[in-house]
Amino acid sequence: MGSHVRNSLISGERIESEAQISWMSQFWYFLFAILTIPTIVLPILLLGIAAINVLTTELAVTNKKMIGKTGFIRRVSIDIPLTKLESINVDQGIIGRIFNFGSVAVRGIGGNSVGIPYISAPLDFRRVILNLVDGKQPE
Repeated sequence: MGSHVRNSLISGERIESEAQISWMSQFWYFLFAILTIPTIVLPILLLGIAAINVLTTELAVTNKKMIGKTGFIRRVSIDIPLTKLESINVDQGIIGRIFNFGSVAVRGIGGNSVGIPYISAPLDFRRVILNLVDGKQPE
């Protein structure tokens, strides 16, 4: 569990599910790092970008709200009560379908929308949220 999620919990709140970031979502960074090994600096930079993408993205759903954060220098975060969720959309390209990762876009009532990229098993995570909104325990 990341520090942003932990710091966002309120009294009586418990984490029901956390989404993990897929390292496979960083495939192109790894591929280009391998192809540019002779330059030494560029592969290190590319692997650093991949690590930052994975390590600085957090997404969790609690019994009361959805909490998310992505970014290192430019941070985008969400903290939406389950009762205020309007929609949860999943976007998966062909590579995401093959390796089971995708972006989860959450829209709260009032129009603010945030996309959290590279989530492993995004359809399962969406299902957990929808079950919580319906008042069912996660599977």
